[in-house]
Amino acid sequence: MDKEKKGLNISTKSFVTAIAIIFVLMVLTYALTFAVADGIPFWKWILSPVLILGTEDRDSVLMIIAFLLGIGGVFNSLEKSGMLKYLLDQITCRYGKNRQILLALVALFFMLLGSFIGLYEECIPLVPIVVALAVRLGWDVLTGLGISLLAIGCGFAAGVCNPFTVGVAQELAGLPMFSGIWLRAFSFVIIYLGLLVFLYYHARKVAKPLETIEIQEQQAVRMPKVKVKELFVTFWNGIISVLPAILMILMANSIKYTLVEAGALDIILNWAIQMAQNLPRWSVILFVYLIVLVMNFFIPSGSAKAFLLMPLIVPVANAFDISAQLCVMAFAFGDGFSNVFYPTNPVLLIALGLVDTDYGTWAKWSVKYQLANLILTSLLLLFGLVIGYT
Repeated sequence: MDKEKKGLNISTKSFVTAIAIIFVLMVLTYALTFAVADGIPFWKWILSPVLILGTEDRDSVLMIIAFLLGIGGVFNSLEKSGMLKYLLDQITCRYGKNRQILLALVALFFMLLGSFIGLYEECIPLVPIVVALAVRLGWDVLTGLGISLLAIGCGFAAGVCNPFTVGVAQELAGLPMFSGIWLRAFSFVIIYLGLLVFLYYHARKVAKPLETIEIQEQQAVRMPKVKVKELFVTFWNGIISVLPAILMILMANSIKYTLVEAGALDIILNWAIQMAQNLPRWSVILFVYLIVLVMNFFIPSGSAKAFLLMPLIVPVANAFDISAQLCVMAFAFGDGFSNVFYPTNPVLLIALGLVDTDYGTWAKWSVKYQLANLILTSLLLLFGLVIGYT
C-alpha cells in the first residue's frame, strides 16, 4: 500500500464505515433519551447535524471544519509538488539506520505537543506524513498511527500544562494555573515509558529486516520548484478531497445536541454524582475518572466538559477529603486517552480515514494499550490519594 502517492484523501471504505458507526450511535443516543427523559421530536433528531450550527457549539464546530479544509489544501500541495517526498527522503536517509531512536523521539515530540501546548486537531496534517515515514522505514501504518495519533492522545491526557483541560479545570476549581505540576510531570514520564513498550513490541513484530529497506546514502537532492498556478489548483483539490469530513464532524457533534435537547445529559450526570456519594473514599476518585470517561463519549470538547463537570465533582470529592487537584488530574486522564479511541470523536475518524485505516482495525489494535493504560492511570490516581496530593 503506497501511502506517499495518495494525497490527503479520506478513503471510501473508511468513510462509509465511520458514517455507519456514528449513525448507529446517533440512533442509540436517541433511544437513550426516551429511556431517561422525554426524548426529542423525531425531526429534531434527524436534523440534529444541522441544528447544532445554531447552538453554542457552532463556533468550535466551524473552526474545526475550516481548519481541516485548510490542511487538506496544504497537504495536497505538499504531496503533489514533490516536497513531501523530498522531506521523507531526507529523513529516511539520515535516520533510517537508527529507526528505533527515531520512533522514541517522534512519539515524545507528539506527546509534548499534547501535554504542554494542548494540540490535538492541529496535529492531524502530520499524521499521514508520519504514517508514510513509518512505512518507508519498514514498519506498518499502525506503527505510524501509534507514534503520532496515539502519542498525541497520551500527551493530551497527561496534561502537564495543557491549557484546554488542566488550565480550564484548575481555574473552575479555584486552583492556581498549572499548580501541582510535579505529579502530572511524573505521570507523563510513566505514560511515555508505557507507550514506548507497547510501540517497540509492535514495531519489532512487524518490522522488515534493515537490509530490505532502501536506505541510500545522503545525496544532494534538490528541493522541487513549484509554480504558483499549480499550487492554487492542488490546494483547491485538497480541499475537495476532505469535504466528506464535514459530514462526520456534524454527525458526531449531533450526539451531544440530542442529549442536551432532551435534558438527558443532566439527568445522567446527577445520577452519577449521587452514586459517588455512597462509595468508599478510595473509590470516589476512580468514579470521578469513570464519569469523565463516560461524558467524553458524548462531549469530545475538553473545555466544554470542564465547565459542565468540575463544579459538580469537586464538592463531592471535597466531602471525602479528596483534593481538587487530584480531581483535575482525573479529569485530564478521562478526557485525553479516550479521544483517540471513542468513535464519537470526529477527529479520530478523520485521521484514520486519511490513512485508509478502518475504526475496527484501530480499536482492535489499540484496545490492549488503552486497557493497560487505564489500570496504570488508576494506580497513579490512587497514589495521589495516598500521598495527599494537593
